[in-house]
Parts: sequence; C-alpha cells; structure tokens
Amino acid sequence: MKVNHSIKSPNYDDTVIPVEFVVLHYSACGLQATFELFRDPAKKVSSHLVISSSGEVYEVVKSLEGKALRAWHAGKSSWNDGVREWSDFNNFSIGIEIINNNGNLIPYHDKQYEALTKVMHLLKKQYPSLQDPKRVIGHEQIAGFRGKVDPGWLFEWSRFYSSVYPQHPVPERAPALPASLKEKFEKFLSFVPADEKTRAEYWKAISSAMEASVSEIRTNRGSPATLPSVPEEPDPAA
Repeated sequence: MKVNHSIKSPNYDDTVIPVEFVVLHYSACGLQATFELFRDPAKKVSSHLVISSSGEVYEVVKSLEGKALRAWHAGKSSWNDGVREWSDFNNFSIGIEIINNNGNLIPYHDKQYEALTKVMHLLKKQYPSLQDPKRVIGHEQIAGFRGKVDPGWLFEWSRFYSSVYPQHPVPERAPALPASLKEKFEKFLSFVPADEKTRAEYWKAISSAMEASVSEIRTNRGSPATLPSVPEEPDPAA
C-alpha cells in the first residue's frame, strides 16, 4: 500500500500509545482545508491518517509501523463495550479522517472504502487488539453525547466489516443523528453553492448546526430541541 508522508501535523504528543481502537471520522471539509487545520498549532487537532476522495492515504501522525503517537482526534469521549467503560480515546486509539463534507448527506467513494480496507489490514497486523471488529468505531459512538455525528448515516458499516472482518458478525454502529433530523438537513442538498470558497463555508455551517442540534437533543434527553431553520423546497414554478 502506497502512503503519502508529505503532510505532517505538529498537533500530537510525542509519546507512544497502546492501540486498542480505530476511530473513524469524516472531515467536514475538503482535503486541503483538512491539511490546513491539522498543520495549525493553534487548532490543536489532528488525526493519524487521512484518506482523500480518490483513495490516497496520508500518514499525518506516526501510526503505521507498529508504533503510534498520541494524536488529538477524539476529544472528550467514552464507550461501554459490554465488558468495560473506555474513556479519553486519544490515549489508546488511531484516528482515521475520511474526506467528506458530511457523511450523513453525502456518500463515500468506492476508492475510499478500498483504501480504508488496505489500511485496516495493515493495522490489524501491527496491533493485535484490532483483530476484534468491535475495536473499530465511529466518532459518533464515542462522542455522540456532545454532538459528534461522524462518519454518519451514509458510511456503509456492513460493507466495511465484510471486507475487513469477513468471518465475524457486524457490530451495531447506530448513527447519532436522528432520522427525522437527517431528513430536515437533506433539504440543504438543493442549495449547495457553486463557488468553492462559499461552498466550504456552507458545509462548515451545516456540520456545526447538525452537531449543535444533536448535542441539544442529547442534553435534553430526547425532548424536542430547537432545530436550525432550513430552506424551503425550491418552487418548480419560480
């Protein structure tokens, strides 16, 4: 597997972590914007690996040679796997950022699944805990309580697991975004700006609103939340 090492992030701890999990994310922006974010020390965010829309793999923080440094991708996080409670996933997980403006609204590319499969087969050889399919999880599973919704509805978990763990049952990975809220946000797909810079800000705003809405729902324990306003359906007669 060919890996691009040209992009490095300063946002990591120079200590080796035990690798117990892989956490999947969507970038909520394009490839160059992701690199700009990860290379900015003031942002204090990074991921170990980035997979572009065309399936190119970038190692941004060291992780692929049997030794992983602590990247800053998970934030406040927790998960009960039925055996124990895990918390603070930065301390023991590899983060993989998949380029996608919003994986609840936009499908992932075939090349991304192919690249992710190759990455996972390599990581499984390097880190014994990753032989267990339950050790691959989404950001929304471990941080949905604070509004995280990635990799989202359109990430095909069954496809991923069938290619990486073909002999195992598919673990449940329910999306954090409620179906009713997903339907509301789908209306934004009709209004995506043509201009690249405006489009980037547009998707950033959608992701922020989506996370804020989910956070509010979780905080209110399922009670109705104040949802962001969405555009009306275009008038075909206009």
